[in-house]
Amino acid sequence: MIDSYPEAPPRLAPFLAQWDYVADQLFGRLQGLTDAELMWEPAEGSWTVQQAEDGRGRPTSKTAWWNPTPDVEPPRTIAWSMGHLGAGLMVRADWLVGEHQLLDIPDWPTTAKGAISFLGEGLAAWRAGLDEMGDEDLDTVGRSAYPEGLDPQLPLLDIVWWVNKELLWHSAEIWFVRDLYAVAVRPEVV
Repeated sequence: MIDSYPEAPPRLAPFLAQWDYVADQLFGRLQGLTDAELMWEPAEGSWTVQQAEDGRGRPTSKTAWWNPTPDVEPPRTIAWSMGHLGAGLMVRADWLVGEHQLLDIPDWPTTAKGAISFLGEGLAAWRAGLDEMGDEDLDTVGRSAYPEGLDPQLPLLDIVWWVNKELLWHSAEIWFVRDLYAVAVRPEVV
């Protein structure tokens, strides 16, 4: 599988293979996602996306960006996890190969169709940016240029590792919440 990336720097190829595989599995798993399932809260106080007065979908968490800690955090809806991934990847792609202007995406989708499209746009933007990276880029500290977090202090390859971790982590959340929804709301499916 890694041999499928002959143009990529050898150190980047395993990350690209992992990314492409997980993204493909995630979009396969999102087949048939409904609006109700997207917005279903697995517990009271779940982080979700709500329409603000201006009509935009806004995350209900303290921040759109999540920094995992050992502390217990509320569970997340599928809408939140897809919005977090999509928005975060669009922002990071802008700082990797774009105009270095995005700090936030102020409108997260509240429909299944919109969320799948939004997530796809984010994943494609980051992945396309990685296709432009050479071996020297992978060692460049601050190459992704995103001013938040550790990006200014780490080589790009470490940021690639982190972003892949985000895809794995939130894909697993999405899959798990779909399983919970099936058992809690549609037990006849299981």
